[in-house]
Amino acid sequence: MVKKSVTKESKKDQAVPLTLRTQSFFLKLRGCLDGLVDAYCSLTKIESGQAKDLVSKKAAALMSRGQYGKAIDQYNKLISMGKEDASLYYDLGICCEREGMDEEAEEAYKKAYEMDKTRADAVYRLGLLAIKKDDSKTAVTYLSALARKKDVSFDTLYNLGVAHDKLKDYEKAVDSFKKAIAIESNYSKVHKRLGYTYEAMGKREDAMECFKKAMELEEI
Repeated sequence: MVKKSVTKESKKDQAVPLTLRTQSFFLKLRGCLDGLVDAYCSLTKIESGQAKDLVSKKAAALMSRGQYGKAIDQYNKLISMGKEDASLYYDLGICCEREGMDEEAEEAYKKAYEMDKTRADAVYRLGLLAIKKDDSKTAVTYLSALARKKDVSFDTLYNLGVAHDKLKDYEKAVDSFKKAIAIESNYSKVHKRLGYTYEAMGKREDAMECFKKAMELEEI
């Protein structure tokens, strides 16, 4: 019995040349893939450049819908991406306040003011936070700075009066409340609060007049 001879193909024999048509196909395929990669890289660069704006819009939308926790995540994401400005930190502070994160809110407002010394709104929020945690002395520091401005608001003067009242600095409290009334006289709360201050000073008649005015306004 004759055995069949078994021959091994050499590497040269295994490497069968591709036909010109096949070679052309792979060249076109490679060209397509290279094009797709270039396009993807290009899109990635565009997205990277627009990412901050997109995240910023998402954060603002979440904040406007009252989804403060999710908005905080987006604002922190923006900060990690290198986007920092006073408005961002102010909005972050508002969201933190709404979530009961007062310490984080205070840090954000301070950062906003550090970045833009014209941010009176950040100083005002710091004043309110100080009142909230019974640090009336700090509240007076913040709110007094705003009260010296020409365009001082009713709310600033009212809350400054509250802070002075808590410190039992009644004369200054009366002065602040009266200045607030000069700006807006139809809020019953300021007349009521002024009445309590007068009462603490022992000025019963003045206090009664304030309480009477507050009741009249509440009936309107």
